[in-house]
Amino acid sequence: MLERWIVKHWIALTAGSVATGIVLRFTYATRGQFVLGGEWTIIPVLFLVEYFIREGKRRKTLARIRRNQKELREKRLQSGR
Repeated sequence: MLERWIVKHWIALTAGSVATGIVLRFTYATRGQFVLGGEWTIIPVLFLVEYFIREGKRRKTLARIRRNQKELREKRLQSGR
């Protein structure tokens, strides 16, 4: 189950982990101490972006399918079927 989830979301997980690592090094060097800040929200934000991209693609596909079905219905009505 966990393996399937990792495979499905590997791009966001990898990008989020790399970005978080880079930002954490920078913020720790700047602050000089371990503090929990907004840099820990990078991975959840990337998962949210991934969700919106997938949802947009799904909606676009569904809209195209509906449009094609409507065109087919119109053609059938015109041809008298």
